[in-house]
Amino acid sequence: MRVIDRICDFLAILAGIYLVAIMLGIVISAVARSVNLSGQWSSHVFTFAEFGLLYIVMAASPWLVRHKGHVFIELLSAALPKSVQRPFSRAVSGLCVVICAILVWYTFQGTLKAYQFGDAEMRSLDMPKWLLLGAMPIGFGLMGIQFARFVFGPETLHSGQAGVYE
Repeated sequence: MRVIDRICDFLAILAGIYLVAIMLGIVISAVARSVNLSGQWSSHVFTFAEFGLLYIVMAASPWLVRHKGHVFIELLSAALPKSVQRPFSRAVSGLCVVICAILVWYTFQGTLKAYQFGDAEMRSLDMPKWLLLGAMPIGFGLMGIQFARFVFGPETLHSGQAGVYE
């Protein structure tokens, strides 16, 4: 699991760097346009920003799952008797693993079809569609592994306490 943790840490760092790069690219593009430096700085900035949003979500989500940094509601788990809370949390985590596995399957099939047919995403910059879609089976696969930790590991996803605790 340490290898998976390092991969997730690395992807989360890349997601953060990409987010900063998108922000800087948009700011530079806006400044270049406002001072009329050759009209528009680069139309590719917005294409990379659009594609980057998917990459960022898929790269950072496994890290967020591991650290329980995603949004979830503890209201129901807190209302359950203490003896049911852990099995309930493990069942919810198991459902998340199943959903991630289904998403891995379908997104991998879509990625494979895009690769086989040579599909391209036509924007200001033509990009092979499989390169865009390929982030999804990887991200959902890593998320499924992280959710599986809460099914089989000593820690559960839910704390059993309603409200915000950080």
